[in-house]
Amino acid sequence: MFVFESISYGKTVIFHKSPKPMIKITTQLLAIYCLIFTSCSTDVEINDPSLQAKIDGQLFRSLSKKAVLYDDGTLVISGSEGDKSISFTLSTTKTGSYKIGQETLSQVSFQKEQTKFVAQQGETVGEVNITEIHNNEISGNFYFENLKNNNGSTSNFQNGWFYRLPIEIGVIEEVTTQEINPCLLNASLTATVDGFEMVTDDHSARLFGVDDASILIKANTDEDEIEIVFPSNVAAGEYSLTGSGDYSATYSERKDKSSVVSGSLVITQHDLASKCISGTFEFETRSGAQITEGIFDFGY
Repeated sequence: MFVFESISYGKTVIFHKSPKPMIKITTQLLAIYCLIFTSCSTDVEINDPSLQAKIDGQLFRSLSKKAVLYDDGTLVISGSEGDKSISFTLSTTKTGSYKIGQETLSQVSFQKEQTKFVAQQGETVGEVNITEIHNNEISGNFYFENLKNNNGSTSNFQNGWFYRLPIEIGVIEEVTTQEINPCLLNASLTATVDGFEMVTDDHSARLFGVDDASILIKANTDEDEIEIVFPSNVAAGEYSLTGSGDYSATYSERKDKSSVVSGSLVITQHDLASKCISGTFEFETRSGAQITEGIFDFGY
């Protein structure tokens, strides 16, 4: 405050000087603005295009992402990063919300390493919300709860979203109908590994090679795998197994593969016409694993 004495009128005139209130208010607003926007979560990263979600509390940002529209009208949105991948299928390209259980949203899956989690009818809940389709690019958000693997373990997605994914055109490959070998319908392989029973849930037998072709039998669980190789024209009889060559085998535990030191393979039946084969096996690996009481029955 400033005080001046008026000479002509003999009155005291008082002038008030304010400390620039507008500048102070502007500074305060700027500080609040900075506080708000710098304190936002850094979990969300805007890229162009982008696909990400929180999976079981861990942030998943896909490096490879795409939206493929097939000629039958299905739209598959997928993304992957490292050993993780997600995918869900819609039968529409219109904006709106689509829930699991509706015909429009199907085939939801999440794969981590060798484990696959899928939507279960009546158990999994979730939704995909398409918010915008513009210039052949699609954006939206999603969440899924209670995806399950073969062992009953669950996985959950929260705060999922996809942004400006270019829509690619895909073509569904025609599958030639072939007669199914009846021996494939009841294919099986069991064994005892270090005293514990191994019942495989995924197994196959296939031919490989042109000249002197061989048969590869492969069977695995979530943690271990057995492979056996022998000539495609093998006859019934007993054969020695080695770590390489015409008759060989390996055993893998948690992707740690070890070949045979010694062992035997017994072919009990091999029908070249129907391509059905069965037999027994036992072997020891270089890592010390003991595989006994092995039995297989396959078609190829």
